[in-house]
Amino acid sequence: MAIIGMGNALTDILVQIPDETILHDLGVERGGMYLIDNKQHHRLMERIASLPRKLAAGGSAANMVAGAAMLGSRSAFIGHVGRDATGEAFCRCQQAKGVESLVGVSEGTPSGKCISLILPDGERTMLTYLGAALEVDTRHLASRYLQGREVFFVEGYLLNSPDVIEPAMRAAREAGLLVALDAASFTVIREFRQFADRLIDRYVDLLFANEDEAAALTDTDVPKQALEQLAGRCGTVVVKVGPEGSWIARGSERCRIGIIEAHPVDKTGAGDLYAAAFLHGWTRGLSLRQCGELGAVVSSKSIEVIGADLPAETWAGIRPWVERIEAGERVVG
Repeated sequence: MAIIGMGNALTDILVQIPDETILHDLGVERGGMYLIDNKQHHRLMERIASLPRKLAAGGSAANMVAGAAMLGSRSAFIGHVGRDATGEAFCRCQQAKGVESLVGVSEGTPSGKCISLILPDGERTMLTYLGAALEVDTRHLASRYLQGREVFFVEGYLLNSPDVIEPAMRAAREAGLLVALDAASFTVIREFRQFADRLIDRYVDLLFANEDEAAALTDTDVPKQALEQLAGRCGTVVVKVGPEGSWIARGSERCRIGIIEAHPVDKTGAGDLYAAAFLHGWTRGLSLRQCGELGAVVSSKSIEVIGADLPAETWAGIRPWVERIEAGERVVG
C-alpha cells in the first residue's frame, strides 16, 4: 500500500558552523526552526559564504516519502516549487528516488530554501524561506489521488497554513487513510499550540514528536509522561528521545526502542527518516516494535552523513538491518 506525504518542498542548504556564535547573533535557539523572508535569506547567505556547505532536496514530508521509497514503499509527494532551477532540481531528486510527483509549479514565486546551520555535535537549526512552498496545490487531495493509498503524512511545518493542513487531513480521513502528523519543531508548536491541539484531537491517528515537541504539546518535559498524555488523544504516539531511543504507545501497548551505535555528524532529517522507516514497516503489517526498530536503525545511520539525502552506500548498509528486522530478529536494545 502507498504512502502519500504533503509538505513544504524545500532545497536544503546545509552549512557547518564551528560554534553557536551565529545563533546568538541571530537570536535563535539551537535546534529550532525560524521563518525568514527572501531579503533575510540573501543576507544570511552572504554571511555564511565562506563556510562549507552542501545542497540537497529537503523538507520534512519530502524527506520522509523519499526515505520510504528507498526502502521499497510506493510513495507520493504533494508540494509546490517555483519555475526555476532550484525547483527543477528538487523534482529531479524526488523522481530519481522513485517518488510519484504531485508537485505544482508557481510562475512568479521562487522555490523555497532552508538554511540548516549544523553544529559540531550534529544539532541543526533551520532558517527557512518558504517561497513557492506556501502555494501547495490542494487539488491533489481529490479522491482520485487518494485512492489506493493507506497513509497520509503531513508535516507540522504546515501548521502556519491552516487553510491547507486542516482540509487535507479532513479529506484523507474521509478517504479512509491513516492520518500521520510529525510535530516538526518545538518553535512551530509553541506558536500554533492551540491549532495543533485541534488537529490532533480531530484528525490525527499517528503522531511523531521528539522530546522537545512533546513537551511543547503537553504540560511536562518528562518524555514518558508526555507520551501518556498524548496517547489518550490519538491512536498511536511516538516520542523520540535522541540517544535514549524512543517510546511508542498504542492503546495499552508500550514499547521502548533503543538505538544502534552511531557517530553523529548531522541530525538533519533524522526524524523524517525515522518516520519513513516506521511507516514502511506499518504498511507491511509489522509489529509496533519492528516499526520502531526500523525507525531507530535508519535514523541512527542517517546522522552519520550530512543531510537527509543519504548516499547509496548508506542505504546499502541499512538494507541488511531491515531484512533482519523484517525476519523477526530483534536488533535494537
